Parts: sequence; C-alpha cells; structure tokens
Amino acid sequence: MKFWPSLKPRGTPLVAKTDAGSVAATLPYIAEYVAAIDRTERFGFEAPPRLLIRKPCVDMRAVLPVLLDFYETHSPGELLGQTLAIHFALIPRLYDNTGIHLNLTIGWMVHQGKPIFPHDEGLIRRFVAGGRKVWIHEGCPFHLWMTSLACEILDVTFAMNLGHPQTREQCAKRIIYQPADEPAGHLVYHPTLVGPNFFLKTGAVL
Repeated sequence: MKFWPSLKPRGTPLVAKTDAGSVAATLPYIAEYVAAIDRTERFGFEAPPRLLIRKPCVDMRAVLPVLLDFYETHSPGELLGQTLAIHFALIPRLYDNTGIHLNLTIGWMVHQGKPIFPHDEGLIRRFVAGGRKVWIHEGCPFHLWMTSLACEILDVTFAMNLGHPQTREQCAKRIIYQPADEPAGHLVYHPTLVGPNFFLKTGAVL
C-alpha cells in the first residue's frame, strides 16, 4: 500500500513535491479534500483520519451491483430528495459488501460550467448557529458524494436522488466515478467538509 508523500501534519499546506511536481497542482481535488478534513476539525466536528493511498481502491465491478441492488429496493419516488439518507445507507453497505472505505463528502460542484450549491464557510457557520431550525428552513443546500482513501469520487446523486432514472440500467448510466488523477472535465468537485458529524451535531439527523 503506497501513501501520498504529500500528507503533512495537521494544518500544514499540501505542497510537498512528487516526481510529477506538486500534488496540489497536478491533483487539485486531493488538496481540497485534505483542506476539507482540516476545516471539519476546525469547526469542531469529528473528521476521518488524514490517510490517503496512491493505488485506486474503488472497483466498479464490485461497487456497481451493490449500488444498483440498493436502487432496486426502493421506488424512484422513495429516493427523490433523500440525498442524506441515501448516503447514510450506502456507505456502510458498500463497506460490508466490498471492503471499500468511503467517506461522506459535503461540498459543491460545477456541472458543465454551472455551479451547484456553491457556498463558503459562512453557510457552515449559519447551520452551526441555527441548528435544526436552519435545516427546516433551507433543506440541504449542499452536494453530497463519497470519497475513497485514494481520493476517487463516487457520486450517486444524479442516479438516485433526482428521481429521473426509472430502471436499473438508467440508474447505472448516471452513477459517476472519477479517479483522483483524471482531469475534471465538465464535472469539478469542491469538498467543504468530510464525514457525517456535521449533520449529526447540527440537528439534520434526529
């Protein structure tokens, strides 16, 4: 198991050099992800260990059947708008069935040039201060996805949360898998916080 040489003690910028140059420059998602872990801790939430590995660990041949079996146990209407519940259910299910550790990742993204749920730390502070009342008033103004220890992105929102796919095949086509070293293209992810503790401590989950 190879570890990213750029991992530094908490609070240190991700600037170490690799043979390909700065990890932060060549793999910007990793830099943002580690910053999101630091931010999670700074806000007083429990964060996952700052452990990253080089070798990709998401085998979609193993992951996809687990995701699609979960999809088929619910109607599209039952999944509509249930982004947090979907991720809370899938992360342990994926680990139990594949052994792949994935972290719930909270943030925003750019899809084909269009920002989805853009925000800064001010939004986090508003939920910290207002708790459940803010959740009731604003809903969930965050995009959610899963990140592996190799900083691979697994996003099921477009496949499950929006209610568009009506079949197993349609769901499969909308599941997004993006390795850390793949150019972002028309999908750019910006993690803000990592782990479920933000939702638990601010009253989103009863």
